[in-house]
Amino acid sequence: FGARLLGPHAAKLANVAPLRWAQPRALCAMRPISAIALAASVAISGHAVNLRRSAGQRGQLPPYRQTLHNFQNVQYYGDFLIGGQVISGIFDTGSFELLTRSTRCDHCVHPTPPYDRTKSKTYVKNGTVAKHVYGSGPCISMQGYETVSVGPMESVNQSFWEIMRHQIQALDNAKFAAIVGIGPDFAFGNTHKTLLMSFGINEFSVCFQRGSGAPGYLTWGREVEPEYKNLYYAKASVKGKHHWVTTMHNVSFMPMSEAHLENVPCMGTGCAVIIDSGTSLIAAPGLALMQLSKQIEPIMQDCSNLHKLPTLRFDIDGTEFTLPPKAYVMRITGAVLEADSIWDILFFKPKLRKLNMCMPAFMQIDMMSKMGPVWILGMPFFRYYHTTFDRTTKEMHFARAGPDCFPHHFHTNNTDKTLLATGSDLDDGPMDMDPRAMVPPSLSSLIDTSASIIDL
Repeated sequence: FGARLLGPHAAKLANVAPLRWAQPRALCAMRPISAIALAASVAISGHAVNLRRSAGQRGQLPPYRQTLHNFQNVQYYGDFLIGGQVISGIFDTGSFELLTRSTRCDHCVHPTPPYDRTKSKTYVKNGTVAKHVYGSGPCISMQGYETVSVGPMESVNQSFWEIMRHQIQALDNAKFAAIVGIGPDFAFGNTHKTLLMSFGINEFSVCFQRGSGAPGYLTWGREVEPEYKNLYYAKASVKGKHHWVTTMHNVSFMPMSEAHLENVPCMGTGCAVIIDSGTSLIAAPGLALMQLSKQIEPIMQDCSNLHKLPTLRFDIDGTEFTLPPKAYVMRITGAVLEADSIWDILFFKPKLRKLNMCMPAFMQIDMMSKMGPVWILGMPFFRYYHTTFDRTTKEMHFARAGPDCFPHHFHTNNTDKTLLATGSDLDDGPMDMDPRAMVPPSLSSLIDTSASIIDL
């Protein structure tokens, strides 16, 4: 998800109280990480190396590991407190602000409880009304200030937005009521602190377990010391001003020595790639997806040739990454008779819709940035790569996602076997997904798309 504030700038609250550390609350499936006891082992030339969790700098609490619940393998959401009310939210690296369904929206469908300001003792009215535009539709929201807590972290007078009305189809079927932006900087045209800024979090990590229906995790704070990341993680510099974006080259289903160069996306000057925890699939330009389709045999609707499909390869800021077929093939469930709009988000549309049908799991997004065509690596990427986002150094670090999403050494031999053999990925079937619950990419409406080349 991503959003652009289109309305007037809101007035600043004169005296915003600082962040305070609250006593841990018994939120569903949240638990702190032990500062030292938990460690992930990686094999380096036959020797075990412990990646110890950092206790943080002096005066800081140890990192906090929050469980993200999995709905249909296309939504990962976690619980937080706002005004003393437990709200479920999708924690989105592609956006910046905190926006929630609320009781101000008289005509909204509320599949999960909305925020109710009348039940809060800490709500402060701002009253600014603005239009936020998301990829699946616009919404009208009112700004206010609230006490927001995640585990032991608490921010008083945190800026947030209450949805008054919207046309975001995903929210009508979502297991989440809020979009919690955890982008690297301020929102476009806004100077109110984001939740990351208010919590004083400069580094966090995201990882989703690979088993169908398995949860994911968001770790607030540093969990691995910098020297370990430098030795055992892959690194990418954040190239954009507003997003977790870097460069990508040579996307292919075959080694570059065997590929027909005219069918290889992101050759030469490359592409821009956004690492986005809020998008359900991999999103790419239509032309690039057509190029990739020429490199691979058709995917059988009964998934019978899944084991014969090739590995997807690509370079992120100079390092090669791979994703197995299970990352880019999905089995459709529960959407046979749905409206065309449900299927429009998918690039490869089947001629005949039926249940338990396998197909490529790609969405289309056609934008040109200063770094080249824009790609989005969504939820499938986080199932294979434990990703750390660093706001201070403007870097992203990647480790292999091991069992329970603890990081494993990135640079390993027999990459494809390692990816396929770790944890719960040993099962043979593809991911089951319901298009009705999919969260589409939204960057096309986050930025000024009237420009021929957009600024990320």
